[in-house]
Amino acid sequence: MMRRRLTGTAQRLRAGAALLLLLPVATALSAAGAAAHLTYATGSMLYLGLTSKKPYELGIARGYIGAVADIGAGEPVNGFLFCVPATVKLEQLGDVVRDWLDRHPESRNYAGKGVVGAALADAYPCTRK
Repeated sequence: MMRRRLTGTAQRLRAGAALLLLLPVATALSAAGAAAHLTYATGSMLYLGLTSKKPYELGIARGYIGAVADIGAGEPVNGFLFCVPATVKLEQLGDVVRDWLDRHPESRNYAGKGVVGAALADAYPCTRK
């Protein structure tokens, strides 16, 4: 079966229609975010991903940790300041967070960014020069 290739105009119309369908969802999420703090990941969710045998679940957890590490480069994350050396790989950051959660299972119910911040601050404290 051959698929018909869309022209540039048809592609733009299809993309515009998809955006219009997503607009109410985005508006609702935006309003919910303004009304209450949303937590997209918890320590438990990260731990499940970091201990999963499924590569995509591990990848999602590591991606979240990498994003928090990038955001926290020089800025406190939930009050935790960390200084991750440039040579540290994403896999290592995942191992650090997983090991920290192994040692602190009581912290698994906290927001993911706070868990990541605490784990990275513990492993990579900033030192004054």
